[in-house]
Amino acid sequence: MDPPVTRYVQRDGHALAYQVVGDGDHDVIWYFEIGLHLDLMWTDPHLHYLFERMGSFARNALFQRRGFGLSDPVDHIPTLEQQADDILAVMDATGMRRATVVGISSTCGAAALLAARSPDRVAGLVLQQPFAERVIRADGALSHGWTTASRDRYVGGLRRVFDDWGSGALLSVWDATEDSPFNRRLMAMLERCSATPATARAHLEWLLRLDYSSVLPSIQCPTLVLWNAGALLPEEVAGWVAETVPDALLQTIARAEPGASLGEAWTPIMDQVERAVTGHTFGVEADRYLASVLFTDVVGSTETLARLGDVAYRDVRAAHERQVRLRVEQSGGRLLGVAGDGTFSVFDGPVAALRCARLVCDDATDLDLVVRAGVHSGQVQRTGSDLTGMTVHIGARICAAAGPGEVLVSRTARDLVAGSGLAFRDRGTHTLRGVPGRWPLYALADHDEPATLTREPLNLKAIDRAVIGAARRAPGLLRAATGFATTRRHRRTR
Repeated sequence: MDPPVTRYVQRDGHALAYQVVGDGDHDVIWYFEIGLHLDLMWTDPHLHYLFERMGSFARNALFQRRGFGLSDPVDHIPTLEQQADDILAVMDATGMRRATVVGISSTCGAAALLAARSPDRVAGLVLQQPFAERVIRADGALSHGWTTASRDRYVGGLRRVFDDWGSGALLSVWDATEDSPFNRRLMAMLERCSATPATARAHLEWLLRLDYSSVLPSIQCPTLVLWNAGALLPEEVAGWVAETVPDALLQTIARAEPGASLGEAWTPIMDQVERAVTGHTFGVEADRYLASVLFTDVVGSTETLARLGDVAYRDVRAAHERQVRLRVEQSGGRLLGVAGDGTFSVFDGPVAALRCARLVCDDATDLDLVVRAGVHSGQVQRTGSDLTGMTVHIGARICAAAGPGEVLVSRTARDLVAGSGLAFRDRGTHTLRGVPGRWPLYALADHDEPATLTREPLNLKAIDRAVIGAARRAPGLLRAATGFATTRRHRRTR
């Protein structure tokens, strides 16, 4: 899934940026906090995956407060009422009559106000890290849930972050466990592209004096309050919000695992939102699907390196990688990884994967390189932005078994392309390292089978879609196909 096109809706003479993700049965509005830049969030592979996942169960509208990120700058901080109207404007622009609204920290106020003011438009409410009463009071008194120590720690921590705006220090407020060097670099970029230091500082001082506690008792929709165990915000503060909203539920989000990416840290939040929206959480099997994998590898790379030298070989390898990326994208696939001299790509169907493999091998000869390729079809398991499962390992082993310039394919993939015009040569049975049994393999011919008068022109993409649809309706078909060789061998030895 490619990042969506950013769209705009006019609000009081200013353009408010938003994106629409997915076409599921439910409507969800995500009102993002400062620092969550609409375009740049997609650069985190795990966040990208989460956006794809949210699109599977809902139609989602994503946007930041006006004045931030891709929206027009403003010379004032919008009031809560104006921000609530902005949520409605995005809902109207996307045709959402009634939606679940997700607020995050400083955006919880506008989400809560909209829910109380327009119950006919808000089907549900999710408030992450909310505090509804002003943190800094003129009389020095403490709001519900705060102690003097927790208030001073929170205010001091936020001010240190905003004094060093653009460094990625915002992570320390959300969950200190996420504050890894990689995440900090990404968050630093998100911060700088979302707001200038002066705008961020004005936002902070507004936030510390924000109070929308009076609207909480008027909220009528199902409400879920999320509190992150690794956050600087005290649990008692979020808990008071949950107690004040009628029938609201407080849910604790565990600290992120050390080394987790931003997207991985957000996964339990997505679980809670999905449950609030659909009544159930993401099933493990939902990440398993039929696909065709393509592996390529440069043959004799060490000898080529010795012949060309480090610098020249680096340039040739970079040119080859560009060729592969272009061919994969043109063929409708997705390049998932480049490791050493090999590449790993995924396609919806084997026809596109095989035609792409042939082009990659042909292109390599222009660079005086020899490339081999392997293609296999089967169920894959999506893990964040990556794919795992036996299908992936089998595809890699098939590639390793291919000869120079050869595209080798499993029987499963060969059988699925029947009628496509692709021709194959039998390459016998092979033992693939670490894979049980012996595997019949076939080499893709240099040219397709000639057309006959009885054969109608075929739409290859349509063939792929038909095969995929049939296999998804009867997943046992592939398992039967992959075990066919072993079954025949046993029958012959009886």
